[in-house]
Amino acid sequence: MRTMSIVLLSIFAALWTGCSSGDGGNNEGKGATISVAPDPLTAPGDGGSVTLTVTSDADWGIYASEPWASCSPSGGLAGTSEVKVTVGANPSYTASRSAEIVVKSASTRHPVTLTQGAATKPEPPADMFVPAGYDLLWSDEFDGSALKTANWTPETGTGSGGWGNAELQYYTSRPENVKVEDGNLVITARKENYEGSPATSGRLITMGKVYFRYGYVVASIRLPKTGNGLWPAFWMMGNDFPDVGWPRSGETDILEMGNSTGIREGTQEKYLNGACHWWSGQGYNAASHATHTTNPYSLQDGEFHTYTCVWDENYIRMYIDREKYPDVKPYFEMRILDNMGGTNAFRKNNFLLLNLAVGGNFPGIHDISGVTALASGSAEMSVDYVRVFQKQ
Repeated sequence: MRTMSIVLLSIFAALWTGCSSGDGGNNEGKGATISVAPDPLTAPGDGGSVTLTVTSDADWGIYASEPWASCSPSGGLAGTSEVKVTVGANPSYTASRSAEIVVKSASTRHPVTLTQGAATKPEPPADMFVPAGYDLLWSDEFDGSALKTANWTPETGTGSGGWGNAELQYYTSRPENVKVEDGNLVITARKENYEGSPATSGRLITMGKVYFRYGYVVASIRLPKTGNGLWPAFWMMGNDFPDVGWPRSGETDILEMGNSTGIREGTQEKYLNGACHWWSGQGYNAASHATHTTNPYSLQDGEFHTYTCVWDENYIRMYIDREKYPDVKPYFEMRILDNMGGTNAFRKNNFLLLNLAVGGNFPGIHDISGVTALASGSAEMSVDYVRVFQKQ
């Protein structure tokens, strides 16, 4: 028993010595010494990049604690290196926000406070339609010749099970699929063998970069002929998607065309869907409210049309060409007052998505040979602008 007591005391002493050494993993560790400059770090409210200089006597890694900031490169070798810290635009015009940029090497952890000031409130151009009672919160007019990566992230690959919908395409960030030209964002679907998929296309998100709660959300889009097999979409999801997943994140589909019903009825150019999906409260099941409409005129006529979502604490409503026809009735309406139907998923920050899918469950086409819309090899979805307004 005495021998065991001595052994236990020795173990306890060793553990106590190990736990009490250093300063909790802040700037000291097993031989690693890290310094950074500047510390703290300040970023512009309108988004952009700042440079952080890292000096370490060991190999190191770096990450941001919030999704609206990113670091490149994500690590380096012993010595002195520069890291580009990129932030999206602050969605607030009145409040700053903060994150930690953490440099790690073995047990050493060196946090740097990153503070981003409030964004500059944009002044809408004289010719911009501004709904009565609203101010412009954010817009992308797709000027210039390159995608604004402070706003958008191209998603790539095939997702899980064809992005959960048995879609056929492989999303890429190549200019063949995603580009900005002549004042438009152009997403191109192509019939081609790529990374084991029979087609390619583009999908863009603003997650962690541009997000907001409530507003008048509108996009001006020139749709391709969806024929049989194309599935263009303009939609929103909860910005907490990385943490809670779908359907807890909530999903608001402002524009979807190409549904199998429209194909069956021969109304592909007029048949439109709007929907909301959220967690049912049981398991991984989603609750949904979806509607469809057959528009009185073609939405695939080679012209730009606007797709609008008016979202407040009481309702979600969607409209076609409301800027041109202010008295048009909504093609979708859902009440969310007082968490009706468990709809609190629609009371938090959302981000935007734009994509052009090929095939899948929505059009009911699961073989590239059935995608008649790509008979000529490619089809384009062009976006003139995306704008978000909020109540004054």
